[in-house]
Amino acid sequence: MLDEERYLRRCLASVAAQTYPGELIEVIVADGRSSDATHDIVRAVASDDPRIRLVDNPRRTQAAGLNVAIAASSGEVIARLDGHAAWSPQHIERCVEILERTGADNVGGTMAMVGEGAVGTAFALATRSRFGVGGATYRYAERECEVDTVWLGCFRRTALDRVGPFDERFPPHEDYELNHRLRTSGGRIVFSPAIPTTYWPRTSWRAIGRQYFRYGRGKVRVARHHPGVVRPHHLAPPTLVAGCAVAAAASLHSHRGRALTVGLAAAYAAQCVVAAHRVSRGTVAPVRRRVPLVLGLLHLAWGTGFWAGVAETLLPARRRS
Repeated sequence: MLDEERYLRRCLASVAAQTYPGELIEVIVADGRSSDATHDIVRAVASDDPRIRLVDNPRRTQAAGLNVAIAASSGEVIARLDGHAAWSPQHIERCVEILERTGADNVGGTMAMVGEGAVGTAFALATRSRFGVGGATYRYAERECEVDTVWLGCFRRTALDRVGPFDERFPPHEDYELNHRLRTSGGRIVFSPAIPTTYWPRTSWRAIGRQYFRYGRGKVRVARHHPGVVRPHHLAPPTLVAGCAVAAAASLHSHRGRALTVGLAAAYAAQCVVAAHRVSRGTVAPVRRRVPLVLGLLHLAWGTGFWAGVAETLLPARRRS
């Protein structure tokens, strides 16, 4: 966690409410040197729950914090929870059951986004659309299945011992990269809708755009080391961005190019509207109007980030660092 005073009490309360035997749970809170009231909140909650232990994450990144927390823990199962999220009461109990039943190395459930405000709610709805988020199965799948990756995750410690810790070179895709190593080592990753986790998403256009730009750029960084992580659906947003650039250039030189650009833009906008309608029926008009725009932002930001990652790859190693 880092500067999570707004959500941290709800996060820790969800841990305290677990139906799994409390004496078998240790709670390691890794803080990236927050500048808000995060420390005070943890200490206040820990005064009533001695299982909670606060550890320092001097490198401040998410992957570093996860590694610090895992190293400080002793359990046979590692259940991850970010400070911006909250478990359902049966989360650990169900995760352990699925690990035992399936033999998987890591299990995870649905990212149940709870948006705040019109933009945040539209963002939450957009991410439930397969058109919007492609292969991110954990956002919309309705049945248990084997997948490439899961959100957060509940791991066997033996699996982490086998493949090593989160790789801190690959933010924000350190989770995807770790799950890739688990799978290539012979392990299995299982998704189940029976273990949803509440997540409070970004609430501004700028924050959403920056988040998805980082996702796109981070995918290329991982692909430099593990080419197999790029799947066909990952290429759709960069293809869209490249198509926009080509169409814009063509529209400058001919009437036919302008007509083609308008036609392609209209076709894409229509797809966004149809996909938005499917996930936003029954919501208020201000939210419904924003969902198609959020879908477009997700695609364009991710695709632009992907090309930024490609450009970064072409730079000499010294300049990349």
